[in-house]
Amino acid sequence: MLESEFVFKVLVVGPREEVKDRFLLSMGPDSYFLECFKSIVGVSLQVNVVRVKGRTVKVQIWDVYDSPPFKAMFHHYSKGAYGALVVLTKRIEGEAPKYIEEIYKYCGEIPVLIIIVEERSPEEIAQEYGESVIEEPLESLKIISERIFDRKIEPVYLRLSYTTLPSYAQLLSQRRLENLTNLPVNVSLIKEILESMGFKAENDEVVLKDERAIYTVDLKTGDVYVGPIQCENCDKDCVKREKLCIVLATSGWSSSPDISQADLLVISKVYAIANNELPPDVREKIKEIVNCPHTDLKKPKSAKRRKRTSRRRGEFRI
Repeated sequence: MLESEFVFKVLVVGPREEVKDRFLLSMGPDSYFLECFKSIVGVSLQVNVVRVKGRTVKVQIWDVYDSPPFKAMFHHYSKGAYGALVVLTKRIEGEAPKYIEEIYKYCGEIPVLIIIVEERSPEEIAQEYGESVIEEPLESLKIISERIFDRKIEPVYLRLSYTTLPSYAQLLSQRRLENLTNLPVNVSLIKEILESMGFKAENDEVVLKDERAIYTVDLKTGDVYVGPIQCENCDKDCVKREKLCIVLATSGWSSSPDISQADLLVISKVYAIANNELPPDVREKIKEIVNCPHTDLKKPKSAKRRKRTSRRRGEFRI
């Protein structure tokens, strides 16, 4: 990726995840993606480089999941944003003021573009809206960057034809990843986010339990330790507590000192354990760790009763 003179953090919000995904995946060959965290902590990350007014700008996109369970974390993800894109369909265009108000509440008055995606052809939309039409999503990044430079905060409405967005099959093949150095974890911020999600953190750790195991997540290092829950009330001295390896399939990047990729990974581990969303290989490893070598010894032996017979008076006794 090109070296950039400026770095802008831009939020992307909107209720239709499918529309947002295709919109962002259509940014062109210079897009770099990180493993999606939407289903875990409510955000997906992307990097683009654009040329604006003769300057090279790296746009760090925070695609925020518009779902009730993650609303409590929006103010964390919005910190440090220079601009925002609100991606809506024509049918829900009237919801734009609600999103603008929320952005202003947490980010202050920053430049906002409202992208209305319509089913009509580009020609039909252009005939009605003229210069307010964009031909491709990448134009929106150039426009928002220009407005950030010019400090123009008035919301602007732009139109885009849904027919210009390629299919998922075409788009996913274009994904590329940028390797950037992770920032150290911010333990206090991680605690705040986890507590807003309903998790209790004590001594820089989160302890979780299920019917089989006890999990301890170290918030300072991100390490996860697991041990059999049955060992709590066992008189044997073979207690096992092993480190569980949970890593990302790809390297990530950090867009601000507020929430780094490393912070997101720690939060993701807690959420994945609590909601039983661990990968199959990790679940198999947990089975190995919690397997008790004394299980057979703990089973009570069934008493064998001897059958006794008596021919006296024709009786048959057991």
